[in-house]
Amino acid sequence: MITGSFSVFDPIVAEVTQLSAGEAVNVIPSTASIGASVRTLSAESTKRFPELATRLAESVAIAHGCTAELVWTEQYPVTVNDAAEAQFALETLTSEFGPVRVVEAPDPVMGSEDFSYVLEEVSGAFVFFFVSPASVDPETAATNHSAEVLFDDACLPDQVAALATLAWKRSQR
Repeated sequence: MITGSFSVFDPIVAEVTQLSAGEAVNVIPSTASIGASVRTLSAESTKRFPELATRLAESVAIAHGCTAELVWTEQYPVTVNDAAEAQFALETLTSEFGPVRVVEAPDPVMGSEDFSYVLEEVSGAFVFFFVSPASVDPETAATNHSAEVLFDDACLPDQVAALATLAWKRSQR
């Protein structure tokens, strides 16, 4: 459904995160449920997804003599940086910390982020801080929501300095 209905230039990621059906091994349960996390890069795709997913679920269910109901809960809007604010953050942090310590992400990140609500109200930019211990390869580091994530509290002074610098420079504009 995703590859046939959405543009590759406005991608969607849907990950099945829960499967549940019955408890007895010798009984076919009367109901089953599937839970999933869906990430998009645009509000338009977020809006279209439930309609298409409902049609798919109902069609598969009908083909097997069953029924289906899709319950859609949108938790967070898409996090969209303001281009000018992202450039301001990039230039400010590069000036403060040097080009070796500041990296512009080459691709969008499909995180689920409550900061998206802030960006719906004011222009801004979401900034990531890499805070894994020096012994952890950034290419293989666990993500923040992983049970294996490692944080290095020695990075906190740099985080404070970065945020204070952005706030100070912003107040000077």
